[in-house]
This record gives sequence, structure tokens and C-alpha cells, in this order.
Amino acid sequence: MKIGKIKGIVISLHISTLLIIGLVGFYAADFYATLTQESNIFNLIIVGLINGLIILFSILIHELTHSLIAQKYGLKVSEIELYLFGGVSKIEQEPNNPKSELVISIFGPISSLLIGAIFLATLFLIPFRINAILIVTLLYSGITNIGLGIFNLIPAYPIDGGRVLRAILWNKRHDMLSATKTASKVGHYIAYGLMGYGFISMLFFGLLNGLWLVIIASFLNNQSRHAYIQTLNEFTLSKLSVKQLIRFPEVAIPFNKTVSEAIQNYFIPYNKIYFPVIQGENIVGIIHLEDIKRVSISQRDEIIVGYLMKKISQFPTLSQNKTGKDALIELKKMKDRPHLVIIKDNIQNNIIGYIGEDDILTSLKFFQNNI
Repeated sequence: MKIGKIKGIVISLHISTLLIIGLVGFYAADFYATLTQESNIFNLIIVGLINGLIILFSILIHELTHSLIAQKYGLKVSEIELYLFGGVSKIEQEPNNPKSELVISIFGPISSLLIGAIFLATLFLIPFRINAILIVTLLYSGITNIGLGIFNLIPAYPIDGGRVLRAILWNKRHDMLSATKTASKVGHYIAYGLMGYGFISMLFFGLLNGLWLVIIASFLNNQSRHAYIQTLNEFTLSKLSVKQLIRFPEVAIPFNKTVSEAIQNYFIPYNKIYFPVIQGENIVGIIHLEDIKRVSISQRDEIIVGYLMKKISQFPTLSQNKTGKDALIELKKMKDRPHLVIIKDNIQNNIIGYIGEDDILTSLKFFQNNI
């Protein structure tokens, strides 16, 4: 669910965000009940709800700090998504150098530590007496934010501390891929350590105490592996030109063919899910199997492909001197299928082919195994 936009960055809430509010609220209410020995259900709900919303807002500030600094370094940030495990800033490309990586990564945890310090300072320096709900809120939110900042400084890639480690290794080795590989391995080791500690906690301190830690460790381990593969893929593609990835149209459907003819003469015999559509000698659009399926059987002999196709102008285009990484960035932005990038020549600006997701995957498998 999109809830707004800040500096061109879309702010989204995943449904699992409700679990953050619920879990933080539950522990905050328990903390309140333990400190005050009060069991008034209304007060417990108020404390839980306030602290749940505060931590959600704090995570947003944490991610927004990353995103705004990334923008200052010229990186495009499309979205901040808040979900079960916190939040993620969707920065569309890797930082250009170790310094920008370090600065972007470190200021997220610093923002959390500052927020926590402000809450605690307010609690201890406020000159007048306040009620128990406000005392617990300031104390719990302060401790929680400081804990969030410290946790994010753990050198487990891809969380912030792991990215700081990668920046340091990158600066030392002058090799981002090597730095990412090492930081990812450290992330695995830390994840396994946290997982082991979680299982021990489950045995000696109760199921709930260790289960959440095991879940977080498993998520971290998976993200560490995924982040390294993503970096490896982007690195490989940055070394390839789109000319090495391009698919040249072998079979195209004429503009005035009916849907029935397209199915019988193209989709079934060639077993493909999309085809270019030509008018004369020019490619004017792309027709996808999903477009065909939307036409009822009774109308398939009447409707022509040209009126169903997605026009070429609706697809992103790149010149042939761009890299595979540029193509990947454009593909990631697309929502409607087919996900294709149209490639044009540098001289006459004519269409010479296109690149789809399958072409990217096939090229990655080939080049990573043979380079």
C-alpha cells in the first residue's frame, strides 16, 4: 500500500508491517506492566499502539536517511518499503565508489542512535513530572531505537554494518566484487551464529525468546546470499554490451492477422509467449500471450493483432552502445508484461532487436560459466 511520496521516493507499507506494530506493541505493553505493576487493559493498548507506531516511524526515518544521502550521490531511489523485517530503500544501482557506499550505509544506524538518544535525553532532562505512559514510551522507544542502530552496525552483509565492511574492503582492495564476496561470507557466519544462539535460547529461555532470533538469522542468511548474487549479476552485465545480449526478431506477426491466425500460425507452432508485430517492414509493437487470452473465443476470428499489441513507444529503449546493466535497470522498472527493452542502432535510430528477462538470465549463465 502506497502511503505517500517524499523527494520523489514512493513510501509503501507491506501488510506484514502490521506484525511489527503488533510485536513491538506487545513487548512495550509487557514492559509497561512489568515496570508499573498495572493491568489496566486500556493503558496497555495505548502504550502498545503508541510504541508500535513510533518504531514504524523510526524505521522510516532510518531508511529515508539512506535514500536522501543516496540521492545526493546521484543514485536513483524509487521506493522505500516497510515490511516485517524493518524496511528497505530500493536504490536502483550500486554506489559508484567506497566513500559513497560508506556514507550512505553509516548514516542509517546513526539516525536510529540519534532518535534513541533524543528519547532518553527527553526522559531524563525533562524538568517537570510526567505520567507513567509517557515515561515508559520515552524509555522503551529510546532503548529500541538504540538497539536498532546497534543491530544494523553488525558487519553482516547486506545490512548496514555489512555494507560498511564492504566499503572498507572495497577501498583497500579496489575490487568491489571481491569485497562483496568477503562481506557476504561474514554475513553468513554471523547469521549461523545468531541462529545457533536462537536455538539455545529456545531450549533454555523459552520458545518465543529464541524463535524470533532464528527467523531473523534465517532471513539474514538468505539476504546475504541473494545480495551477493545480485551484485555478481550486475557486475557481469556491466561488462557486456547490449549487442552481446540482444535477440534479433526471427519471426514476426503481421499487423492485420486475426487473433485466431496468430494462435494457430505463431503461438502454438513456435511455443513462444510473445512476438513482435510488423507493419510493412517496421516493428510497431509486441503482442503477448496474456493479451491474446483476454479475447473471448467467439471474437478471435474478428479482432486483429494490431489492435491488441502493446506499441513500441510503450517500451523503454536503449542505444546499442549501452551495457547489459543498463538493460537490467530498465527491465526492473517495468510492471506490465512482456518485460522487454527495445534496442536501436546509433546511426539511423532503427530497431535492431530487443532484450527480455530470459535473455538476461541466459547470458548470465553463459558468461559467468565461461569468463
